[in-house]
Amino acid sequence: MANTPANSGPQVEEGPWIEIIQKMESLYADLAQTQTEVERKNEELLRAKAFTDNVIRSMVNSLVVANRDAFITTANDASCQLLGYAKEELLGRPVGMIFADGAPNPFRRSSELWNRCRMTGNVTGIETAMKLKCGEEIPVSLNASQMRDRAGDVVGTVLVATDLREMRRLLLEAQAAAAAEREQAAERAKAYRELQAIQSRLIQSEKMSSLGRMAASVAHEINNPLGAIVVYSHLLLENTAEDFPGRANLRKITREAMRCRDIVRGLLDFARPAPGSRQAADVNAIVRAGRDLLEGHAAFRDIQARLDLSPTPLWVTCDPDQLQQAFTNILVNAAEAIGGPGTISLRSWYDGPHGMVAVSITDTGCGISPENLERVFEPFFTTKQEGHGTGLGLAIAYGIATRHGGTIKVESRPGKGTTFTVWLPGGAPEEA
Repeated sequence: MANTPANSGPQVEEGPWIEIIQKMESLYADLAQTQTEVERKNEELLRAKAFTDNVIRSMVNSLVVANRDAFITTANDASCQLLGYAKEELLGRPVGMIFADGAPNPFRRSSELWNRCRMTGNVTGIETAMKLKCGEEIPVSLNASQMRDRAGDVVGTVLVATDLREMRRLLLEAQAAAAAEREQAAERAKAYRELQAIQSRLIQSEKMSSLGRMAASVAHEINNPLGAIVVYSHLLLENTAEDFPGRANLRKITREAMRCRDIVRGLLDFARPAPGSRQAADVNAIVRAGRDLLEGHAAFRDIQARLDLSPTPLWVTCDPDQLQQAFTNILVNAAEAIGGPGTISLRSWYDGPHGMVAVSITDTGCGISPENLERVFEPFFTTKQEGHGTGLGLAIAYGIATRHGGTIKVESRPGKGTTFTVWLPGGAPEEA
């Protein structure tokens, strides 16, 4: 009988256990690696959350997030500062509380803004009004964007609001500055026009003075020989038989000599006007007298004169005869410009701010072309046919006005008529 070892019993196979231990060690290693990865991911998530919270907290604009049921879930510091609420007073409250009554907001169902936000997912640049805790309503520009889950369902809405108060204040200041600049530009343009007008009047005054001196010299030199021509031409005409062949030429000589005499007289009136006597006179009365004087004039046969004079006297210190001559010269010029049926309107008024009395004479004549408008007061300048007028009437009127401390302004449109306005320093109507 064979011998059996003393510790003979069931023999344990070591191979399977070793394999199990190795798998467990590998599993523990994988778990440790996974734990490390999870911890790393958690750390990244925490950093990302901290970064996001920092961005939201640092935003200048107000940010509010509401869930799908329109309750506030997030509000940054700028929102709290703008609205005047503590964050705890906003979280969990209906988002409608921060909008002014009736103001557009993307949570009012079936509204245009709500429909646009639902269809496109976002709306931008919407001007609306938010209500502060104190009850004040302020204008804001609102951007709204919907948040969706992976399935595409709406889970909330992000609102970003910009306070428009400062922007509107700056806009109002800019508009006010622009208006002030426009006003200053208008004042500068007005001052420039006034300067041009003064310069034009100075040039015109100097021109008239030079022409006056020249006219006086010419009139003096030709007055005596012209007087002899007029006298002897009349004597020849009187002593010539009616059937004399040259009698018609003698008539022409006499007529032209008389016209030359009228021109010389006009030159003398223009160059060396009589000093006259100054006294207080009513311009309205002078205008009426001038109009009445010309009623029988041939040029006024088919012309209607309309008076629209100040209801109270307009007093000026003047030589009434010279002033009447100035008005009649302008009236005759107006009638000749009409050259047939027409209307001349005479109007007078007192310009209180400037202390001036004004008389305007408006005709329905042919008007004056722009290139001739600046020359109408020059002596001998005329657009009439040869033999009609001397071209001195308006020059004499201008000289009378300037000697009285005033001026004459003219406005005209070809084919639409002309207005001459005589401005004279005078007293207010109540001073009569």
